[in-house]
Amino acid sequence: MTEGSHSATTSSFPGGNLGSGRTASRALRVALYGCLVGAVGILAYSQHRAMQERADLQVAQSRLVAQHGLLQPARKRLAPEYSDKDGGFLADPPVDPRQWFDPDTLVLAYYKDAEVETQPVDWEGFQVHLSQATGRKIAGQEYLNSADEVDAIKAGAIQLVALHAADTPYLVNNAGFIPVAVLGTAEGAHGNHLVIAVAAKSDIKTLADIRGRTLTCTVPDSITGYRAAIAVLWQEAGIRPDVDYAIHFSHGQKRSVLGVAAGDFEVAALSDDKLQTMLKKGTVQASDYRIIHESQVIPRLTIGYVYNLKPDLAAQVVAAALSFANEEGATEESTGAPMRFFAIDYKKDFEFVRRIDDSFDPRVHKRPREKPTPAPAGNPAE
Repeated sequence: MTEGSHSATTSSFPGGNLGSGRTASRALRVALYGCLVGAVGILAYSQHRAMQERADLQVAQSRLVAQHGLLQPARKRLAPEYSDKDGGFLADPPVDPRQWFDPDTLVLAYYKDAEVETQPVDWEGFQVHLSQATGRKIAGQEYLNSADEVDAIKAGAIQLVALHAADTPYLVNNAGFIPVAVLGTAEGAHGNHLVIAVAAKSDIKTLADIRGRTLTCTVPDSITGYRAAIAVLWQEAGIRPDVDYAIHFSHGQKRSVLGVAAGDFEVAALSDDKLQTMLKKGTVQASDYRIIHESQVIPRLTIGYVYNLKPDLAAQVVAAALSFANEEGATEESTGAPMRFFAIDYKKDFEFVRRIDDSFDPRVHKRPREKPTPAPAGNPAE
């Protein structure tokens, strides 16, 4: 066999393509592996993008909700400098008598309602009564719930305070305020209820049905017309303003009542006393709307003293408040009965008020108001 024929025989043997086949197989495996790595990379990137988008959405939603001052509900507690041994949510008085306040002149800061002709309490008469009961001089001043006044209460410059109940939990937790009574009648506290109402023919049946709708409120600093409503929707239905439903401001209880009764507003946060007044006047009819939620009472006015007031003096203050006849003060609108101070249990009677406070950031008070929406035709605005 010649050298040439031997070479031809060798090259024609079937195993002669083995090297090239292995190379092709290796290339295919590399290509498949590359595709797999690429697919995994694309999937991982897609998942990362989705997670990032969800995180960005949550941040954006949180910012929207934060503009309303709304927080994840969590019970606010007394500041660290106060103790609460009996679990009543109120600061204990100091054990050391040297820490008690025992001033010759008691400073009383009280809330004044600028929208009424007759104040709920005859404050001048109350100061005379309080002076007689305690044997101290009384200096009265209007309470505006400012940061400076809160500091003055903490410092002991103001010893007695009468304020709106909705502002009470903050003062209790941060200034050692002890609320002892609320204004009312024998039938109960003088206050108001949050009412969430819809037009009579609305398909909204429950609080959860407000998701995707527009809630009409009055103004951002209103209790029943705004804060209580969005707190209740968050706590009881798990829905948030500007995220799960829109907020619209009517700038007046009368506008809100008329708007929901006419069907111009989908759902509205109303003040029960304003609604009842308009019903009595015939401005609206009970058949014009349907109530889907009514809250517990929110007392309008509570009175109390600083936690470190001398105990004997504090007891005299409480006795004076509960015995004041308030004959020159305003009467209860629905019954005409005179209003007086009645003792309360803060832990029990302020439960709903604390729930509202627990849902709000105390640093957020007011938002810029929108341009008022025109009232429904033929109905003058408040």
